Amino acid sequence: MRDYTGNRQSGMTDENPVFRSLGVIEERIREKLTVKSLADSVHFSQYHYQRLFREAVGDSVMGYVARRRISLAAAELAGTDVSVLEIALKYGYDSHEGFTRSFRAHMGITPAEYRKYHLSTSPLKVQKEKSAMIYSKAADEMIRELNSLIVQARETAEYTRKCVKANAGTAIFYSRFWDVVVDKTESMAENLAQILSRITAIVEQPDEISARFMILKAMEDTAFQSGMIAFQAGLTIARAMPEHREAFLDVCLKYESLAGIARSKTGRIGEFLQELWQLIYQDMRKNAEGKIRQAVEKGMAAAGELSGNPALPYAYIAEEVKSIAEELSAIPLEEMTAARLENDLVRLEMIAFAVDVDVLRTPAHRSLLEKIYAFREELREAAGFFRSLPGDVSCPSDFRQKELWGNVLLFYLKGEIQKLGDARLTEKQKNAFGEICGKMKQAVRPAGENADLSRQVYHELTIQGKELGRFGAATRYLAEEWKRVMLEPDGNNGRSLILG
Repeated sequence: MRDYTGNRQSGMTDENPVFRSLGVIEERIREKLTVKSLADSVHFSQYHYQRLFREAVGDSVMGYVARRRISLAAAELAGTDVSVLEIALKYGYDSHEGFTRSFRAHMGITPAEYRKYHLSTSPLKVQKEKSAMIYSKAADEMIRELNSLIVQARETAEYTRKCVKANAGTAIFYSRFWDVVVDKTESMAENLAQILSRITAIVEQPDEISARFMILKAMEDTAFQSGMIAFQAGLTIARAMPEHREAFLDVCLKYESLAGIARSKTGRIGEFLQELWQLIYQDMRKNAEGKIRQAVEKGMAAAGELSGNPALPYAYIAEEVKSIAEELSAIPLEEMTAARLENDLVRLEMIAFAVDVDVLRTPAHRSLLEKIYAFREELREAAGFFRSLPGDVSCPSDFRQKELWGNVLLFYLKGEIQKLGDARLTEKQKNAFGEICGKMKQAVRPAGENADLSRQVYHELTIQGKELGRFGAATRYLAEEWKRVMLEPDGNNGRSLILG
């Protein structure tokens, strides 16, 4: 991974050793495994390894091993005619009796009864049981992925605290900024921890729809939130003095790593869930109209508050808030979908994050900006209603991600233009930035993707950033982000943030 100077490597992407040991377990599941041998495989003491394993996975080491062995053995009992003793020996049991005791403890029946049950059931019943096993396996895999991400998020937050403490002499703004980032990262970890219970619901109620929806939605929210944190961290450091930038480079790289891991795990969990459902939207309910109307009213009130005073540097925020509210009010109720509301909520989360940072700079403006939070709460409530309805929940397409992140960059460019203002922009530069914004808006329209136009945006943004000299660092940062998102094939899967 390149850092902000384009040539350093970060060693912060190594996976947690506990989760590396899960791979060792899968590879050696048929062997005699002990806590000591597994602890040795990741160079931990037995005590330290067992403690970290339980924190990360939620089970004891040998409890997890036993559960995995029984799960694999059950699949062979149902799908093959291999003897019970052979299966027992294959998965590390010394005897038929020991395997039977362990199997009964986990499954409630003996291996022979389990096999007999599966062979005697109707084809429909067999299919249901196979589906249940798929749910169980998917649940195990999702628990591993979620726990791994939770650990990574908490370690990143802790690393940030230590770095801020080590650089206590920097400007007070950075201390407050990283406090906000740490709070968001820990909140993200807590949300993921809460969603673990919904995975259990899949196994207990395979036909339950909302649990599956919420798991994927939580992961998509996490991927976006972690990406926004990494982006905002990079943009903030791009505006910093060189000595402050150097102090927090490693923290920014840590958040880049977390964002990449979150996106990767979202994709994996999406794959686990993809075959578990086919959902169809139900008819909209009458009270949905009132929920949408209340959200629109809050949005228009927030936009009006900010646009009422032209001297305030928040026109770009008011413009985006008003746009969301007007678009919501223009959509007929019968065409409103959960996916549409989720997209608007993501846009509003982006705005709220920008507001969080602006309030740090100008605390006196908090009361003016708080109406945006009220709009967000109303929109969350409306989205929550639609979210409870069955619907098509698939992983976001590549272009949907480009459209989303393209609009994020357009929003932040408008903010940067306003922050530069008349003091640092000539009339010619203002016009140039206005044309660039127009091209960005056109390039991110659905079905309007244009690589040539995106290249023009990147080229022109780079030129403007260079002309602004030391005041153009943020503009150059936005240019590189635009290139990554809109022009690089895997731009949404990783980050390559470079400051000139």
